[in-house]
Amino acid sequence: MLINLHRLRSIFVITLLVIPAHALAATSVDSDKDDKPRPVMTVDEIAKELSNPVTALRSIVNEIEFRNFQGDLRDSGDQTNLVYRFSPSFPFKLKNGKNILVRATIPMDFYEPEWRVNVGDPIFEEDRDYTEFLLRQSPQITDDTGHFRSAHGHVSDFTFDVAYGGVSDNGFISMYGIASVLPSSQNISGSRDQNLLGPEVAFGKSADWGVIGAWLTHLVDVAGDSSFNTSETTLDVFFSYGLGNGWQIISNPKILYDWEADSGNELLLPLGGGVAKTTMWGRVPVRMEFEVQNFLVSPDRFGPKWLLSFRITPVIGNIFKE
Repeated sequence: MLINLHRLRSIFVITLLVIPAHALAATSVDSDKDDKPRPVMTVDEIAKELSNPVTALRSIVNEIEFRNFQGDLRDSGDQTNLVYRFSPSFPFKLKNGKNILVRATIPMDFYEPEWRVNVGDPIFEEDRDYTEFLLRQSPQITDDTGHFRSAHGHVSDFTFDVAYGGVSDNGFISMYGIASVLPSSQNISGSRDQNLLGPEVAFGKSADWGVIGAWLTHLVDVAGDSSFNTSETTLDVFFSYGLGNGWQIISNPKILYDWEADSGNELLLPLGGGVAKTTMWGRVPVRMEFEVQNFLVSPDRFGPKWLLSFRITPVIGNIFKE
């Protein structure tokens, strides 16, 4: 099933309208004479919570990412992709004040042929289909042996993780868990076709001014396609600085090191930042973010150059007094 813009637009609208509406219907509030709800948390406190990946707030992240690419292979600089990610996050509060966090991410690639630009995953077609991760460990690939094409638009591999932890009284952030990737892609040419599994740990600090920290994950293949190996470490950095009235300066680079890649293709190192605004849509808090990242280090053969991302995150559940 191809995911086109019209279908994606419907998913996005449902998320923004139905999910917050459900949260509103389930919300219990105190009322004064003008029947206005009184939230337990201020907008700035909610903004800081939503910038912390180990937050106790339940939410659904809707993210659109646009990348362009670079590399030694011919036409590398002409490649782009546009991805939508639907990421529900559900923490469960324990009696000791910690949380059990359950998260999932469902990525979907756009495909609009009338745009005359590749917005699905760029694939290098040779003796087999080489997607970005496979090109990193394929020194035999040259300009004379293949060409780029788009993998069109499909639902891609799902990610899923379960972790335990939270924020201590002194603001120290810690969480430990297990992460996995499931080979659920509808287009095998753009998938690893592997089950990935590995440990994850988050650490950081929550202060009056904002939040800083990182989420470290290491994934290896445990089943599936055995023609290549996967061993990747990612460091998801999270930073936010509160400006007041729900505004924040943010930076969320995702650093990746591929232990199976050949020399010059192991590291992806982006640097950048953006702004976020948290506001109330009726009784539902919603966070909107825009961010730009430039890859200071990218694989020589083929890798991303620029990343633009837009995220909108409604909170689910009751943040108001009973």
